[in-house]
Amino acid sequence: MSAKPEQHLKVGDWWYLPQQDKLVKIDDAGEISETASLDNLCQKALNYFLVNAGRLVTRDELLSDVWGVRDVSDGRISRVIRVLRVALGDDSREPRYIETIPKRGFRFIAPVAEVILTSGNDEPANNHIEEQHAIQQQERKHHRHWWLLAGTFLCCVLAISGWQYWQQSQLDPQVPFGRFEPLSSMDGLELYPDVSKDGRYLVFTHLKDAAQNSELVVQDLVSLEKKVIKSVDSGNLNGAVWSPDGRSIIYQHLRRKISCELRHLTFADDSFAVKSDVSLRPCGINSMGARMAWSPDGKYLVYPDWREDSDKIVLMLYPLDGGKAEQLTTPPQSSLGDFAVRYSPDGTKLVFLRDIAGSAGQIWIFNIADRSTKLLHQPKNSYPGNVAWTSDSNEILFPSDTNTLSAYNLKTEAVRVFAYTDATALEVLTVPGGRVYASVGKYWQTSIRKVNNVLENEMSSTEILDYATRTEGLVELNPQDNGPVAVLSNRSGSQQVWLYYPDGKQQQISQFRGDFNPKVLEFSPDGKKLLVQVKTGIWLLQADKEPMLLTEDDQQCREPSWGADSNTVYYLLSKQGRWILMQRRLGESSPTEYSVDIDFFLESPDGSYQVRSLNGNNKFEMVKLATGEIVPLTFLPDQDFLGPRLVLRSKAIYFLNPDEEKNYEIHRYSLLTGQINKTGIEQQVPSRRYSVSLNEMYIFQDDGKKGDVDVAEFKLLDSTL
Repeated sequence: MSAKPEQHLKVGDWWYLPQQDKLVKIDDAGEISETASLDNLCQKALNYFLVNAGRLVTRDELLSDVWGVRDVSDGRISRVIRVLRVALGDDSREPRYIETIPKRGFRFIAPVAEVILTSGNDEPANNHIEEQHAIQQQERKHHRHWWLLAGTFLCCVLAISGWQYWQQSQLDPQVPFGRFEPLSSMDGLELYPDVSKDGRYLVFTHLKDAAQNSELVVQDLVSLEKKVIKSVDSGNLNGAVWSPDGRSIIYQHLRRKISCELRHLTFADDSFAVKSDVSLRPCGINSMGARMAWSPDGKYLVYPDWREDSDKIVLMLYPLDGGKAEQLTTPPQSSLGDFAVRYSPDGTKLVFLRDIAGSAGQIWIFNIADRSTKLLHQPKNSYPGNVAWTSDSNEILFPSDTNTLSAYNLKTEAVRVFAYTDATALEVLTVPGGRVYASVGKYWQTSIRKVNNVLENEMSSTEILDYATRTEGLVELNPQDNGPVAVLSNRSGSQQVWLYYPDGKQQQISQFRGDFNPKVLEFSPDGKKLLVQVKTGIWLLQADKEPMLLTEDDQQCREPSWGADSNTVYYLLSKQGRWILMQRRLGESSPTEYSVDIDFFLESPDGSYQVRSLNGNNKFEMVKLATGEIVPLTFLPDQDFLGPRLVLRSKAIYFLNPDEEKNYEIHRYSLLTGQINKTGIEQQVPSRRYSVSLNEMYIFQDDGKKGDVDVAEFKLLDSTL
């Protein structure tokens, strides 16, 4: 089966670090300057090439030793090779790393040299490595300086158990390290994992592509065999949770804004043939993916549910023998709601996650006996998808940072680092006996397509922007023709904002820490400044200037936007449970209140009008600044907590609108005529960003694809569960 190197290696221009199972580049200062961003399958394939460097590796070998099967299509092998080449900066026409041998297989042709370390002040045995591996270097003086710096760096890596990769200043040597070993390993996204109480069976949602096609899969964790037990071609099957006896599951079938129901699926036998699949109860049509909890005694289900009266997601308690559902939580106005919940093993408490401003997650506890709630912890460097209890009910495990799991102790109210990891967990779960599982990977692979806007530009044009195919984060096009593009990328080992200039220059302009998903990446109209929302804080980024936090650490903010002068920033700030629209002029030291009545706000780049939504209304209106005239925008869909994606331009407003079959297309509302026209450009995933050039000649669309998320078991070196 697939192996991985156990020693430090010099691989062409890269270094292989075995503790992290990562390929990195090291600069002259001995610091990591770039990390090869690979999913679990691609990393396994790379490892196989490294331990078999120089020899022909056939496709059959890859199938057998990397995939572990022989029925994988050539297309999937080609995809992995293509991803490896992009990550390594290789070219199939003039390969430096992976050579294709037609009709036979592949050969890893880059020099691979084992690095032998002695002491922190000694050079590695560079002469020996040169003789044995013929690594070409520049002048000898530079060569020796390079090895000295790199050798010193690698010794430091060893001194802290190899965890300098996460760029933390000091790591506790007593904290264990572990690896995620993929279990599901299917194409696409494997989400909402749950393991039966006996630890034998896994159930998860599988999303194969961007279309609304979803299936529930059960996997035997001993034989690793999988079985699809339910599939739909409309909507998503979310949050399946096992009954305590392992004979049935409850899941959510959501067709957002159309229908939502909880269903109870019962198995006929151990082959997981479906005996019955019945509707249990309805849920709110604006619900999100349900992360539910079944009580240990089997009597109750707790589930997240969108409530129309509050426009929030709350936790509901439903008695499974019949009866009325009870609302357990009431989120504040500044929250989208409570979206994930788990019972403690003893059944006396619930731990749940509460959203804050759409950008941060808080860990709360709910006491079943007295119905009291308490805030436990708000992770600073992550937004956990879900958390888990330890088997003694004393600690709560959660993803806390890049490549880090932490635990909150209910007795001491202290947080400790539970383990350092080789990948960042999206959500975690545990089962009796101390086994830890997680979802790991990336949700989306960005690909920006530049298309002519037929309403303004009849000259047909379709172009895939090359720089946008190498990122899994946001891409923001500059409104000015010759300005740089902003790309959110983890090429340096953590997610940072990079500027890509037309002349090929690239520049990192942020210094963020942690695992996060920015909600906003927005250029000013003059193309010289960037607004970035990281968790609940708002940052100003500029080339050749230090990043500037525009808000305070303890403030909860959302939806920042630019004024037309490129010097004014607007954002919503939570004060005493309600949203206040703030105005911050960059030349001033503090913001001022702009309005207490506005819940959504945008100003057009030319400063001629504003679009807003008032608190408690959910309808949009346009304010013409020259005359003060207010024009209702009744054609726009009502605002909800996902927020609309509107693009304001001098002549038109662009927005997404679904047809009867819920296919989303970009529409244009003319400010001159009041007419609404289709652009003919479909948006396969409505939540993805799109933008329009200032002259409205082109539309830039994220035409990417779903990423690769696997369910994996976390192998701790020193388990304390």
